[in-house]
Amino acid sequence: MNEEALGQPVTLSQEGLARFATGAVRSTDADGERWDLITPIGLRRLAETCAEGAAKYGEHNWQKGIPASVMLNHAIRHIYLYLAGDDSEDHLAHAAWNILGVCHFEEALPEMIDIPARRRHDV
Repeated sequence: MNEEALGQPVTLSQEGLARFATGAVRSTDADGERWDLITPIGLRRLAETCAEGAAKYGEHNWQKGIPASVMLNHAIRHIYLYLAGDDSEDHLAHAAWNILGVCHFEEALPEMIDIPARRRHDV
């Protein structure tokens, strides 16, 4: 059995189960998510940014709520600093952190989404 075939299901059941050539069965509930494709380099840099923020502002401070407009402004600022050649901090990781924070608020704290075109009407 070649290594490539090992990861591919041989049959799919109506119950949402995949049966592999080895005989193993596994649910297919992660089919829409590919966690294995997320870059470990990017995650490390993001984790370093989280550590900097926790030391400066306290752990989980951001989860209290920061308006999306503020977070996006900071993300854009970091992108422009990166484009200008500034190396004073990891601007791309800081931009990513702010954007991911807005992603979090879209689902967990939608009242922080203060962008008029993005504001949900049921909040």
